[in-house]
Amino acid sequence: MKRPILNIAVDTPVSQVFDYYPPSDIHCEPKVGQRVLVPFGRREVVGFIHGISEKTSLPKKKIKSCKTIIDQSPLLNNKALDLILWCKNYYHHPVGKTYAAAIPKYLRSGKNPGHDDMLFETSAEKKKLTNHQKSAYDECLELIKKSAPVLLNGVTGSGKTEIYLQIMEEVLKKGQQVLFLVPEIGLTPQLSEAITSRFGNCVGIIHSSTSEKSRAKAWVGAKENGVSVILGTRSSIFVPFHDLGLIIIDEEHDESYKQNSGLMYSARDLAVVKAKQLGCALLLGSATPSYESLLNVEKKKYSQARLNKKVFSASPPEKKLINLNLNPSSKGLSGPLINAISKSLEKDEQSLLFINRRGYSPVTMCEDCGNIDGCPRCESNLVSYRGSKILKCHHCSFQTPATSSCSSCAGKKITVGHGTEKIEEELKSKFPGEMIIRIDRDSTRSNKNREEVFEHAKSGAAKILVGTQMLTKGHDFPSLSLVAFINVDQGLFGSGYRSGERFAQQYYQASGRCGRRENKGLVLLQTYNPENETLKSLLNKSYGEFYEENKQDRKRLGWPPYTYSVLIRAESPDEKKVFSFLDVAAGFIGNMVESSSLKILGPIPSPIGKIRGRKRGQLLLTSRSRKKLHAASGRLIRFVDEKKLGIKVKWSIDIDPIDHS
Repeated sequence: MKRPILNIAVDTPVSQVFDYYPPSDIHCEPKVGQRVLVPFGRREVVGFIHGISEKTSLPKKKIKSCKTIIDQSPLLNNKALDLILWCKNYYHHPVGKTYAAAIPKYLRSGKNPGHDDMLFETSAEKKKLTNHQKSAYDECLELIKKSAPVLLNGVTGSGKTEIYLQIMEEVLKKGQQVLFLVPEIGLTPQLSEAITSRFGNCVGIIHSSTSEKSRAKAWVGAKENGVSVILGTRSSIFVPFHDLGLIIIDEEHDESYKQNSGLMYSARDLAVVKAKQLGCALLLGSATPSYESLLNVEKKKYSQARLNKKVFSASPPEKKLINLNLNPSSKGLSGPLINAISKSLEKDEQSLLFINRRGYSPVTMCEDCGNIDGCPRCESNLVSYRGSKILKCHHCSFQTPATSSCSSCAGKKITVGHGTEKIEEELKSKFPGEMIIRIDRDSTRSNKNREEVFEHAKSGAAKILVGTQMLTKGHDFPSLSLVAFINVDQGLFGSGYRSGERFAQQYYQASGRCGRRENKGLVLLQTYNPENETLKSLLNKSYGEFYEENKQDRKRLGWPPYTYSVLIRAESPDEKKVFSFLDVAAGFIGNMVESSSLKILGPIPSPIGKIRGRKRGQLLLTSRSRKKLHAASGRLIRFVDEKKLGIKVKWSIDIDPIDHS
């Protein structure tokens, strides 16, 4: 009998599969989706059976045999394979690298995680819904029966989580499974507590802070129907469920759903594809939906359920500007802000101070010669950390001890600007004896620290919270009455066409955290530009009204979601090689498409022109036709491979980038 040819996907940066014979001592029938151990060069690696064929273009003498087939039955079911194939084609990514991105590392190493009973116990009962919640719940239940995704557009504090839980209960009663995606690890403890206390030992948790083996157990458990609910971050979208009935995307607007290296997929967009492939329901929730989702509602591609009232009948928070031209700040804190914090403390209430900068100060400079401490490997300033007395680069992790004198002229160094550490330091000097909690990526690196920090914040033990955008995502602080934005201008005048959308989302999310109970809420915004029109819109309009106003500029200028885009990046220690590559790429695309159907912008240096000693440049393609854009991208990849242009530079292609930088 003729031996079949196994087409094996291996974790390599080439756009092809490799042909092998089955092992000579075969003990099970080869099937697509199984893991295999194969000789590859001088190594033995784990690959996946991507296809089985009768023919090969290789001479028989060059075809090697697999060492062994690891799995008795496929690790990946047909629907999981369909999603991987879709990713490979849509994101123009090497097939082996796509498998690697989709499957936990523990399983890619050829190991089997075994089975464990989950330790969660069922303890919580479902809460009674308010009239507004019940109306939204009924509407969502009705809408998810249809094929279109459903956007649950509910203001902050409106009780979306409880609606999620009760809809999940209905799906689980049918014997089906649920995938619940969150954007950040920091949100998982809060949600995992709510979900595990409600549904007990049928829950598996997948994110980067859980062990490799635990992730693999949850992954396999969902495939074998031993786990009914998966709670996780973006990579969980690839879990091969036995019978998935519902996908929930919480905070669907969050940019963390987009992977920014390797397979640069959007978990939110993949959820739409996965739901369609499986015929399951998709529920996207946010108080500040992405412009893409709102446009899909307008185009009738999505259904929408609204939830416009908070659970607790608190009146909207009062919003005020603090003009820093008239009220100068001291280390980031103005007099009116300090007075507002004092009043909040007198009432035994919490204050939250938002600044989207980690560390002590973003700039350290010499007051005599003006020399600024920059990263020797990147085109960026070193951020000072007062607590550890170091200067650190946020792009390449380079760090060096902080010194008090300038290396050029021996003059005195000063810090310019404010980070979370500096604000925390100033608050401690103004309010001695008060528990002040800093919440940013540095203070929540470990699971223990993260849980401890959020417990102090949620319990109200910490009366003053200071942190980055981590504080704006899904947290419930019952005693919070004051929210202050330390540096509004940083968000207002950010680079990129999404800067207005981003800041609006941060503003509405953060301001919605205060005044959730009986406390009257107050939102303060420190700015040097009180007459800014965008700022006035934020203060006086809802998020929906802001979107309606802002979307016209996006449409007029031809930016997403009204067009589609592809960002081509290149990097090399040699700047000439970077731009030589991008020039050739731009020329090739320009010669093969009509200028009217596709715009080529660049090549230009990247906003940060050097990272880790490598020069960086980019080329942007935009079009109103997704089909034409993908055709051009595919032809470019084949051209680069044929001409071996990618040998001289490291390059990538980002489909639907979240920003053009």
